[in-house]
Amino acid sequence: MKRSILVLTVVLLLALSVSFATAAPVEVTLWHYFEHEADALDKVVADYNALQDDIRIIPTFVSRDELMNQYTIGAISGQLPDIGMVDSPDMASYIALGVFEDITGYLEAWEDLQYFYDGPLSSCMDAEGRIYGLPNNSNCLALLCNMDLLRAAGYNEPPTTWEEMLEVAAATTNVNKGVYGFAMSAISNEEGTFQLIPWLYAAGAKVSNIDSQEAAEALSFLTTLVEKGYMSKEVINWGQGDAYNAFIGGRAAMLESGTWQIATLDRDKVHESFEYKYALLPKGKQYASVIGGENFGVTTASKAKDACVDFLKFMQSAKNNAQWCEIAGKLPVRRDAIDHADFLTEDERYVVFTEGMNYAVARGPHEEWPIISEALYSAIQAALIGAKAPEQAIKDAAAVINPILAVSPIAE
Repeated sequence: MKRSILVLTVVLLLALSVSFATAAPVEVTLWHYFEHEADALDKVVADYNALQDDIRIIPTFVSRDELMNQYTIGAISGQLPDIGMVDSPDMASYIALGVFEDITGYLEAWEDLQYFYDGPLSSCMDAEGRIYGLPNNSNCLALLCNMDLLRAAGYNEPPTTWEEMLEVAAATTNVNKGVYGFAMSAISNEEGTFQLIPWLYAAGAKVSNIDSQEAAEALSFLTTLVEKGYMSKEVINWGQGDAYNAFIGGRAAMLESGTWQIATLDRDKVHESFEYKYALLPKGKQYASVIGGENFGVTTASKAKDACVDFLKFMQSAKNNAQWCEIAGKLPVRRDAIDHADFLTEDERYVVFTEGMNYAVARGPHEEWPIISEALYSAIQAALIGAKAPEQAIKDAAAVINPILAVSPIAE
């Protein structure tokens, strides 16, 4: 009898050991809208899946529009991935909808948080500073100069202040040849807001005090460029790609340019046509820039939040963040990633953008950002076409923005 019990016990233990040994890994679904950057994402997922047997990340491409629609539907139905990608200024809206989970507690003991740039990390937070995901990549804006045109006008270096920029813009504008001193995007969408924000912050203003004199001064500065003929009125119709095309076509001496355009400059072989150089956006009262980029959040529908956070921490380690961004042509969201990425220190163009990240602010974060953004790009449009004085345009934007922020402030 005892022998039978012993044999049965051994059999059960063996069965349990086989069961544990063959237990299926936890599957974590990850939805993204990366296209050109998909190779970078696939690599980090493959590395993570090969590193351990307990968790398997399953990435799925979903078009951006479809993914955003699914978030809205999923907030009610619960049909969501475990991890979802979102454009950084949009994350607050989906946090407010209940799409993303508060993972602050999962990250409290993670010392790596101290190495993240404030701008990208803040875009993953709500107004109380709770964290709902991690930033994946970033970009920011800088000044791109056609050095052939600048030198022909007597300037060997890009301007560093607003006063110098006005001077250089005046000297490089050639009405007869259709050349303007400066080009930017002031279109009536998020791109226009994106390119306006650095000038607001450089003047000492913030979105949270948009009715300040400093904000009016920023808009007045840009309006002056148009009034004096140093910038085309057509910028109100130009997306960032249109402004870029004006620059590479020799129709603008200076351009407000984003990190992602480095790869485009190389592809277009612009260096064969003229010498160009990047610099920080000129300083008003301070240097300023603005971030773009994507975040990954853990959704409220996930039943594997520990696994989700474990993967995000792996993906956003200093080394992996650096490798990801080198493949994708993006900027890391961590200061210490520079120690793992030679391209950030050896390519002087990336050096400028990396420095600019120290001055770059997030758009928001705020659940009503689309409304706030519309008020901002409407203000610059009205001022540049002369429909409103800059002071009035700012005042009208404040009339929309301030009541929103009175109810729900921007986390700063």
